[in-house]
Amino acid sequence: MFALPGIGLLIVFIMVRPQEFVPLLQKIPMLYLFALLALVGYVIDVRLRRLQPIASATMPWAIAFMLWAVIATAFTAPDTIVPKLIEMAILLTLYGTIAHGVQRFRTFSFVAGALAASTLFITLVCFHQGLAPRQCIAGEENNGAIEGAPDGRVCETSEQCVGPDVDMKLDYRCEHVGLFGTYSVEDRVRYRGDLHDPNEVALVMSACGLALLIGFALRRRSAGTYFVTGVACALVLVTVFMTESRGGLVAAMLVPGVFVIRRYGWRALIPVALIAIPVLVLGSRSGGDADQSTQERYEAWSAGLQMFHHNPVFGVGAGQFTHHHNLTAHNSYVLALAELGLPGLFLFIAMLYLSIKILIVGNRELESVPGTEPARAWGMALLAALVGIAFQINTLSFTYHPSLWIMFGIVGAWYSAVRHHRPELRISMTVRDAVIVLAISLLFAMVVLPLFLRLKGEL
Repeated sequence: MFALPGIGLLIVFIMVRPQEFVPLLQKIPMLYLFALLALVGYVIDVRLRRLQPIASATMPWAIAFMLWAVIATAFTAPDTIVPKLIEMAILLTLYGTIAHGVQRFRTFSFVAGALAASTLFITLVCFHQGLAPRQCIAGEENNGAIEGAPDGRVCETSEQCVGPDVDMKLDYRCEHVGLFGTYSVEDRVRYRGDLHDPNEVALVMSACGLALLIGFALRRRSAGTYFVTGVACALVLVTVFMTESRGGLVAAMLVPGVFVIRRYGWRALIPVALIAIPVLVLGSRSGGDADQSTQERYEAWSAGLQMFHHNPVFGVGAGQFTHHHNLTAHNSYVLALAELGLPGLFLFIAMLYLSIKILIVGNRELESVPGTEPARAWGMALLAALVGIAFQINTLSFTYHPSLWIMFGIVGAWYSAVRHHRPELRISMTVRDAVIVLAISLLFAMVVLPLFLRLKGEL
């Protein structure tokens, strides 16, 4: 499969971001090279009849969402249209090459392995960071975090970093300093690049790491696999705990919870809740900082609703939220509504809805078919991942996040692989589904969000 090397390298490059700590890679446009390699490989595979040029069920919706993002931006912020067009093209290429360059479960395992390995690398870096000694970080404060570099002084508290010999133009914090120039924020572990936020890296570790590791274990079902994946899952859970992310902990509980409920039914909710509640209480942040973060999030949601009211069709344009408010939306649905209007929210929810529908219907149709255990194991893993994602992006600006679109692409790849073996299986967005998605979008924009903000005193 000529498309596989480009796809695998693209996933590793976007997730791990080696160009940020290997200066030599910054001189080479690796992102564009790997995207081109994946596209050329796909064309070669199609010409050699190794792949069928059949669009995934979610492809039209992905194109519609990206196109609408460009149109909305062209109407509301035309001066930013070129960089936004490039960003949308990269996301569409990332999603499209994964969703269509994989049409066998052997190659699907390779791509899932590349994503799981990248996530485990990130997890190991964050785990090491959480155990590493604290050092003074000198830099400028940005949204409550210091963006700078360690100055080499060992510390226990931030007060120890302040003295007569420091640069008074800089702010100082005492944080855990890890590998590759990473450091914590308020003792919460994080990565870098698109995953510099503890909440975002917690979601990626849960959805792209924990869920796929469980999928590998269920697919192979051997003592060695159970042991290795068990250790890796424990590492992921401990590291998510180190992020102190409330949403991340919920996502980490939801992922295995989906498997438990699938196996034992809804009666398993009680024991699952009894296990999850103390973990959430012990691992979540509390106190003034957590309360302030929550209050700022509600203010951002209120600002997003006002942006929607100002222009309910086009919104303020993709990437323009922070030009109208001092913080990002901290909610993917609010971000889509504010920046792309009601059509953008509809298309975003449709993408998520159809991806979940593909996994639910696909697993149900394969349940009575002999020899489909590996396919169903992967399907359940992806379903668990999307359930965790759908919940936690309520508090994260993940609308255009590469990790989310990689997951959409992998769901498309799973569907393509299933259809290779069962071409009669067709899952699409019906008129009934579209009505449901439209109702959800209207209910969220017109009732749920305004009512919630009114109860919180933000309207």
